[in-house]
Amino acid sequence: MLAHPCRLSAAKRLVALLFATIFACSSILSIEAQFSGKLIQDPCVNKASCHDCIQTQNCAWCMQPDFVDLPRCFKNSIPNYCAEEFTWNPHTEQKFTINRELTRGGNASAAAGYGYGYSGSYEGSSYSSSSSSSSSYAGAYGSAAAAGAAASSGEIVQISPQRVSLKLRINQLHSLNMRYSQAVDYPVDLYYLMDLSKSMEDDKDKLSALGDKLSETMRNITSNFRLGFGSFVDKVLMPYVSTIPKK
Repeated sequence: MLAHPCRLSAAKRLVALLFATIFACSSILSIEAQFSGKLIQDPCVNKASCHDCIQTQNCAWCMQPDFVDLPRCFKNSIPNYCAEEFTWNPHTEQKFTINRELTRGGNASAAAGYGYGYSGSYEGSSYSSSSSSSSSYAGAYGSAAAAGAAASSGEIVQISPQRVSLKLRINQLHSLNMRYSQAVDYPVDLYYLMDLSKSMEDDKDKLSALGDKLSETMRNITSNFRLGFGSFVDKVLMPYVSTIPKK
């Protein structure tokens, strides 16, 4: 039995309408996916205020009064997006608030440039450094006379700069160069606190035997050196020492 032509036509129209609906939904989903991907790739377009925009890396804010058709926050790499005189794209600001000269020592030999110097740079959480004779840093560190005067006044400076003010965007990496110089004759106080109970007797004897060697080693580092010794007994109740006569 043959089907009626009108019924076939209605069925075809229904199938065509179904396919058209599926195609339209697929297109909408595709557009939404592309838009979501664009937001992920371009974090600037969803920043509604200048405050949020300039805190985001690689974003700039357009202050043009009649700028209404496009987002005001945009990637600073896009050319001719906004007139240059209306573009606000702040850069990292670095200022040394305290940057005193490194101390070169408190005596004549130190002022002549003997000792050790170090330089390095910080970037994020990493640190790299290099070292050499401090005499090679005479030009970078300033005059030895000024540093010697600081040492004689007791203001010993071994790292420079001492305080830095930074203005930068969130999560932005910044490289900061640091300088270090080991001051000659820097005062060192070495104090030993030891448990003098019987169980620590061998350690006490070892320290006594190394006393002279320790003093000589420290003299090679600084002439301004003091060595102290203290004792305690690690017991909380009396008697604090052994009451056995033979001990």
